[in-house]
Amino acid sequence: MLDSGGFAHLLAGNHEQEIWQKIQNGETYGLLDDELEELCHFIETLDLFYVDGPILFIHAYPTLEFLRVLLHYKEVTGHALNQFNNDHYKKSFKSVESLSQYSYTKGQMNDHYLLYDMENIGSYYRKNGLEITTILAELEIDCIIHGHRPQRSGIQIDYEFSKWLSDIRMIGNDTRVKSEGLGATLMRTDIGRTAQVIFINSRNSNKKTRKKSRHLLRLSAPESATLQQKISESKQCRELNKKIDNINQTHKKSLFAAENKLQAQCTSHLLQQEELQEELQQKNGLYLTSRDQIKTLEANIGLLENKLQQHDKQQPADQNLNNEKEVPILGVSNFSLEVPQKQNNITEKTLENLEQSSMQLQQELKKSNETRKQAVDYLRVCHESNQNMSTNLKQCTDDKTELEEVYNNVEKIKSTEKKENTPGKETIYIAIISSVLTGLAVFFLF
Repeated sequence: MLDSGGFAHLLAGNHEQEIWQKIQNGETYGLLDDELEELCHFIETLDLFYVDGPILFIHAYPTLEFLRVLLHYKEVTGHALNQFNNDHYKKSFKSVESLSQYSYTKGQMNDHYLLYDMENIGSYYRKNGLEITTILAELEIDCIIHGHRPQRSGIQIDYEFSKWLSDIRMIGNDTRVKSEGLGATLMRTDIGRTAQVIFINSRNSNKKTRKKSRHLLRLSAPESATLQQKISESKQCRELNKKIDNINQTHKKSLFAAENKLQAQCTSHLLQQEELQEELQQKNGLYLTSRDQIKTLEANIGLLENKLQQHDKQQPADQNLNNEKEVPILGVSNFSLEVPQKQNNITEKTLENLEQSSMQLQQELKKSNETRKQAVDYLRVCHESNQNMSTNLKQCTDDKTELEEVYNNVEKIKSTEKKENTPGKETIYIAIISSVLTGLAVFFLF
């Protein structure tokens, strides 16, 4: 970047590349190692070409192979053409052979060389001019400024090979500056305007040309078309980024609100779930308790039924025993135990055990008698209820039959009365004839 506002862009030529290759092969040029390293680093920073808007700056004539590679790079990557320098050219400094494909080699070239020095340039562009023009149009390039071939006349060549490169302005800018003095091509390119070009050489280095040059270079140098385009794109990018930031903030707010709402719903659902789980546990507890109670009741009912069956079996024998002896069943206080002579050795403890067992059996029998009595009473009540229900049902049936008969009789009476109240056809005819005769009699009498 220059103080006046412009910038100088240095490009590598065949001499810089040859120097780098010779240093890699051991040439020192009388320099120290640090100086050689610095020189190599400087050469490696140079670009192979530079594109500013529709203008291509390059050291020598662009070849068809090189332009094909640029077009392929643009189509595949979508990057600006100047990015090719970093992506490919500067990476070729890894070896001498790799750099040779860009070194403007003379003579016999390998198939993979992209830039080389053509022996007959006119013949080359006459043969490949149509395809080169087509590729440059696709690359949006309409002007090429190159050097490499000094012009012995000291005058720039304008519209070089225009016969075969239609609509392409090629300028040979090497005017042998060293031997002939000042020589340069001044260009001013503004977006949307035709490039302003002024040639300075031995033939037009006069006051008029110097005045034009001062007028062209007056004030600050204009920004390049590429830089202006980058600035415009950068501005658009900033505006888009601003819009994206606003959209992101709105989205974050919406997302935050949605997350809060979702969190509240989740909390509510968790509370409801806990309440439902507690209620379910309570119901499960009640269910288990009720199931245990039902099982206990069923077991008790089974025991009572067994005892009732045993009581039914023992009752006839107990009744016979009560008829013969007037003592309580299995009672110990009023029951005389006759012990044979052979059992005189029974101990007092055995007698106490028998007495306790007898008392327990008596109590159980008493409970069984009460239970049986309750069951018999319940059965009796059920039987009486069934009889009453049967009687009521029969009475209802009889009443219904009687009502149906009464209803039928009433219907018959109504139909009979209707028939009696309705005059027959003969009665109607007689009434009509009587009316007619009465009318005639009145007519003749009066």
